[in-house]
Amino acid sequence: MEIVIILAAVISVVLALLLWGASVILYVEEDPRLQGVIDLLPNQNCGLCGNPGCKAMAEAILNEDAKLSQCKPGDQEMREDIRDYLAESPNEAGEFVKVKM
Repeated sequence: MEIVIILAAVISVVLALLLWGASVILYVEEDPRLQGVIDLLPNQNCGLCGNPGCKAMAEAILNEDAKLSQCKPGDQEMREDIRDYLAESPNEAGEFVKVKM
């Protein structure tokens, strides 16, 4: 019985170390502006913009692959807020997103 408990503990530690190593190796750094754009979108995740959700839409906006008008639940105020936010927030290289309305 004691061997089973020790074996379970050892397996748990090994698996925890594997998960930690995978999280370090597979870490993907996101654009720090991404969450700001997501917060300004309506967050309905409706897919009407042609993206699978608001996070994908925010990524497309930051990559200059989408127009703000693609977001159907969004209004003109939302578009202007996103445009203003991105006009004040350059990336790490100091470049600004060319927002497509």
